[in-house]
Amino acid sequence: MSITLTPLADALGVALEGLDLARPIAPEMADRLRAAWAEHHLLLLRGQDITEEQQVAFATLFGPVSHRGVYMKDRQATHVSNVRPDGILGGGVLHFHSDHTFFARPLKAICLYAIDVPSSGGDTLFANAIMAYQNLPQDLKARIDGLTSVQLFDYTGDYNRRTLLDEAPTDAPRCDHPLVKTDEVSGENVLFIHEHTTAAIHGLDNEAVDALLADLMPYLNDPAIGYRHTWSPGDVLLWNNMTLQHARTDFDQSQARTLRRVPIAVSEAEANDATAA
Repeated sequence: MSITLTPLADALGVALEGLDLARPIAPEMADRLRAAWAEHHLLLLRGQDITEEQQVAFATLFGPVSHRGVYMKDRQATHVSNVRPDGILGGGVLHFHSDHTFFARPLKAICLYAIDVPSSGGDTLFANAIMAYQNLPQDLKARIDGLTSVQLFDYTGDYNRRTLLDEAPTDAPRCDHPLVKTDEVSGENVLFIHEHTTAAIHGLDNEAVDALLADLMPYLNDPAIGYRHTWSPGDVLLWNNMTLQHARTDFDQSQARTLRRVPIAVSEAEANDATAA
């Protein structure tokens, strides 16, 4: 089986043609997929007709399913949906973020499969956090060098407003991370700052954190380092959750939008290798 790779944008992503995820993937093809993902950060496959089991089989070529969190405890996948009773994060705008930054090991990757999509809106935006860091002026790099944030998530809060440390529930998951973090796949530095989950930065008061975020976020929001995906049913996206941040545009809530989501964890072997290093 041969596949072709077509760039999606200058900064990230390739579309793969010639691969049917409903069929078993040979080991040599799996190696090629992992290499393409490592180089381009995001893979797109269009026109797929796959079951949950087939999506999971594809996603787990890149790592084990993450069962962290109440939604994934007994599941292999969840649904980002505004129409399913068990749907999560169904509607509205989502600002740029990476998933599970409030744990010691954020998700390695995320795989989404489009089932229902609105006629317009609900696009997923991506930003290359490696390039965002590279594009910072030297004085801004110097300002964030050595700084550490408290990444925190309040499941009961406003997903698009920065959660303040002194306002968060005591049981909200949280973890310290450097503002400049090294991606274990590429070895590159990424800008590891997130509008919603950056609850605090050690050594700065809240006003100073807001000011720093205001200076940094334009570099992540720069379309030159991004890709905008307009969904069609049957689309599969799989991306590096560390090197890319993602966001969502608004859409008409009277129209169904359902994407099946498989979160991918850092494997135990990878975690041990990183610790040893």
